[in-house]
Amino acid sequence: MTVLGADRAPSVNDQALMQAAQTLIQAAPEMQALKGATLSRAELNAGMAETASGYLYLRYDVPNAVPQEFWAHWGKQDHLNFHTGQISVKHPG
Repeated sequence: MTVLGADRAPSVNDQALMQAAQTLIQAAPEMQALKGATLSRAELNAGMAETASGYLYLRYDVPNAVPQEFWAHWGKQDHLNFHTGQISVKHPG
């Protein structure tokens, strides 16, 4: 995971967000239908609040198809809109 806008490594909280977002993505029927999708890019926008849309960017490359892009943040509940790529992950705390 690359951290943009800061000279720091991803925090434990950032890594938890990434794992939770990936779990939501991989559970989506639309993603399961895309065979061979692999995470090719993960960027954390440290200049934003972790609750702001777009805090975490995930890009999945799909053989012979358009790459799938997602923007995740901590929110009040888990929610994935596969068509817009917006992901809200319920904060564990």
